[in-house]
Amino acid sequence: MSKSLSAILMVICLANAANAQFFIGMRGSAYGGITNVNYNPAIANSPYLVDVNLIGVAATVNNNYVGVHRKALLHPSNFSNPDFQNLYLHERVNGKDKRAYAGMQVQGPLSFMFSFGTNKNRSLNAIGFSYHANAVMNADNVTEVFARTAYHGLGYQANSITNYLGRELYNANLSLKSAVWNDFGITYSRVVYNRNGNLIKAGGTLKLLQPITGGYGYVKDLSYRWTEYEQLDIYNTEAKYAYSDNLITSNGNSTQNAGQNLSSYLRRAMAFKAGTPTAAVDMGVVYEWFPDKKEEPVMDCQCQDFSEKRRYKLAAGFSVIDVGALRFKRSSNSSDFYADIRNWNVGNAQFPDGLQSLDDTIRARFEVRNGSEYFTMWLPTRFNLFVDYNIVKDFGVAFTAMISPDMSPQKRMVHHVSTFAITGKYENKWLGVYVPLSYDVFGNVSLGTTLRLGPLTIGTQDLLGLFAKKFVYNADIHAALKLTIPHGKICKKGDVRFVPKTKGAKRNDFRSF
Repeated sequence: MSKSLSAILMVICLANAANAQFFIGMRGSAYGGITNVNYNPAIANSPYLVDVNLIGVAATVNNNYVGVHRKALLHPSNFSNPDFQNLYLHERVNGKDKRAYAGMQVQGPLSFMFSFGTNKNRSLNAIGFSYHANAVMNADNVTEVFARTAYHGLGYQANSITNYLGRELYNANLSLKSAVWNDFGITYSRVVYNRNGNLIKAGGTLKLLQPITGGYGYVKDLSYRWTEYEQLDIYNTEAKYAYSDNLITSNGNSTQNAGQNLSSYLRRAMAFKAGTPTAAVDMGVVYEWFPDKKEEPVMDCQCQDFSEKRRYKLAAGFSVIDVGALRFKRSSNSSDFYADIRNWNVGNAQFPDGLQSLDDTIRARFEVRNGSEYFTMWLPTRFNLFVDYNIVKDFGVAFTAMISPDMSPQKRMVHHVSTFAITGKYENKWLGVYVPLSYDVFGNVSLGTTLRLGPLTIGTQDLLGLFAKKFVYNADIHAALKLTIPHGKICKKGDVRFVPKTKGAKRNDFRSF
């Protein structure tokens, strides 16, 4: 296996198949509307009467191993440099296992929410409908020796760097997994408590899941040794392996003809025959504190903006998102297998027909174990927490956390990257500026910005990669275009307000407007 091919495979795996807290700056914001429904479905008591999504897109990649030089990102022509790996890529060597992630989400057009209630509380309830196209890919628990050997290739030069030759090597819980699916959700949220300036609202979303494609590979205990530069021994290793039926390079479809087969593959994928529909749920609760809102009537003949009337001083929320699983029909060519092999020469290994070539190699070299007709991939269940404090008028600060573990014993759960952020912000119903400073479990620190200008929202989780960081390990972009109608002003004819007692006034004096 050539060094250049190994480098390309590693970069693809760790940089493009890879932090994701989509729209990170707006998470926990009262002005998130339908965009925030998949962060916390407790969307009642919103400043918006109606919030309709026209299109929303977010994409993110992240890894903790290979960084790309900022110059290459600013000048894409550098990617064609034959010495690109040496000039523009950087290894993070720290003895820790390597992980990678890629995620994308599209919120469909005409996803919406609207508020309704009583004259006293126009946003007592909220109902929403949303649908998303989702894709998540993970590479987890790759030992540094394994990663560096793949990155530098096999041979004398690689061995002088990683010292892989003749060593008894071990990799625990190595996993690769991906899933692509659609979800269609109906959300209901309601204010369940509202007294003395303390408000609690709860919400839930019931989702219908439509699996499109998925797959995983998992090795609990990989034991191996390189006896020669390109000669491999594998000892007593069980591997779990499956992918959904009719992937583009399976069943004899070669990679050379992938472009020709793409249209037919997309038609099959959108026929949703890769698996059976299932269901999932989201649940959330939010507490809001209004220390200056007293339930005493006051003399006020002027109209008041509803959103300003409902501005809290402090809010805190907790939610559990994407509790559920996808059920895929297994390709007949993918099976679990047992590996115990000596003196396997992998130097000339080639896979001209993609997955079909990989399946043929597995069946020729290893003991294949029959599996079930279907396999399960768990959704990226995550636990979200936020605390939002309004400092003065439109200025505030928020702490957000998204914890997304892989809780599946057999590592069949796709997951996002657990991320913690502190966001400074300026926001009102038409304008928002959010500056999140975040840290993720991959060890990456990011400083981003999100701008909300009327119907348009656009931003990124990290600007440091363009201006301050020498090497970039993660990247994110998000954008949304919406149609929003805030609540109107509170100003009614015939309002009866209490007039404070003054000299010469009777106790029961009232005045109408």
